[in-house]
Amino acid sequence: KQWYQRRVRGALARENESRLEKLEKHVLYEDVVKAGARERDLYRTMRSLESETRKQEQVWNHKKQQLDNETSKAKKQALEQIRVIDSQKTEMEQTVAREEALLRQLVVQRDNALTEYRQHQASLKDTIQLFQTLSSEQERKTKLAEAFS
Repeated sequence: KQWYQRRVRGALARENESRLEKLEKHVLYEDVVKAGARERDLYRTMRSLESETRKQEQVWNHKKQQLDNETSKAKKQALEQIRVIDSQKTEMEQTVAREEALLRQLVVQRDNALTEYRQHQASLKDTIQLFQTLSSEQERKTKLAEAFS
């Protein structure tokens, strides 16, 4: 009887162990299946994110290129405007210099004309005084001649 009980227990133990192994294999298989599904989902998500990242990078590169082009264009326009303004400034400086030189010449001419006018006035004044002196002498001679006649 004991032998039988030991044998039954041994068979039960082997059967339990066999069931336990099957159950462990089944649990492991389910875990592997779940892990595989999870890995597949993660891989798909990763590929989707990589694709979206490439698209966003292309959009960003395109926008960056547009910005660079616009910046370059704006810089060229600004440099052209600066060149035009510098050219106009140089031209205006030359015009101002010519007009200043002309003004200096006019001031010199005015000063010379004023000096000549003053000299002429002085000469005229001397001539008038001389004429008045001569007229006075003439009148005096005339009066003397009348007085002696």
